[in-house]
Amino acid sequence: MATFEEIKISAKNNMSICKMCKACNGETCRGWTPGPGGKGSGSSFVRNVAMLRQVTLNMKVLRDDVEVDSSFEFFGSQLVAPIMAAPIANVKINYGSSVDEMSYLNALGHGCKLAGLLAFLGDGANREAFEMPLNLHRELPDYTVMTIKPWLLEQVFAKISEVKACSPKAIAMDVDAAGLILLKQMGVPVAYKTVEDLRKIKEFANVPFIVKGVMTVEDAKVAIDAGADALVVSNHGGRVLDDCESTIEVLEEISNFVNKRLKVYVDGGFRSGADVFKALALGADAVLIGRPFSHMAIGGLEEGVTMYANKLVNEFKECMRMTGCLTLEDIRRNCVNVHF
Repeated sequence: MATFEEIKISAKNNMSICKMCKACNGETCRGWTPGPGGKGSGSSFVRNVAMLRQVTLNMKVLRDDVEVDSSFEFFGSQLVAPIMAAPIANVKINYGSSVDEMSYLNALGHGCKLAGLLAFLGDGANREAFEMPLNLHRELPDYTVMTIKPWLLEQVFAKISEVKACSPKAIAMDVDAAGLILLKQMGVPVAYKTVEDLRKIKEFANVPFIVKGVMTVEDAKVAIDAGADALVVSNHGGRVLDDCESTIEVLEEISNFVNKRLKVYVDGGFRSGADVFKALALGADAVLIGRPFSHMAIGGLEEGVTMYANKLVNEFKECMRMTGCLTLEDIRRNCVNVHF
């Protein structure tokens, strides 16, 4: 069995674009889009990671000596922790991966399942980019979620029809992908979505619907008004808007506004179990993590994904133990300090 460090070395050797930096903070890959970096100056990606360091934990150890419970329910599926892999597709273009797309997807899905977690799967401009994750979703409907791009409604409904045949736990849409210039340059019909559009999609899906790409209270209100079941506070990893706020900076305000009317998930720069803990303390129900899961899939396939997932869960549980939190409900605002 390979070690964590050996898998990271393998990932670096298996990628020609991503440099597998010691700290995955967006500094080296500024502006590399398509590629692994953030848009323009790359400041949004960099800010996502940097601002998480501005949240610190409060240690509380005088408590009953009992084990913590990190279990999390995702629309009927029981996960070992509120941690999920974020949707990242086309690893050849984005990372220069020598591991093919289907091998990457299989590693991500099966590795997360072995660890008791769940993976969001992406969507793409051509038919194959949709069929490959759909085939995995068909095999692992309880451990994967399809994320449909904001195509024109006719195409959205056609794709959702195929997803519904898999008996999904939920369906997601990364609405901020309407801002991906590369898709528009390719002539792919992505479009911004109104509250009426989202209502039609939710009604057609007839399963829990997740709106990914919310960064303001105003957009959170649209998601609520549309009847969405969850939203993801996300700036698409800093890949759609330069000079954007980080997700951790806007999370608390959005969570307070939502006030349990739907589930709140978040992504953007999360790397460790401690980062996950910070998000829950600021109001999130769960966290999606992208690039590190991709690296471990490219470097170690299923074994690498499972190893990283277990590492995240163990780190998260350690934070719970050392802050006096026995259950997820115990993770509250007074468990952290915010220095921004």
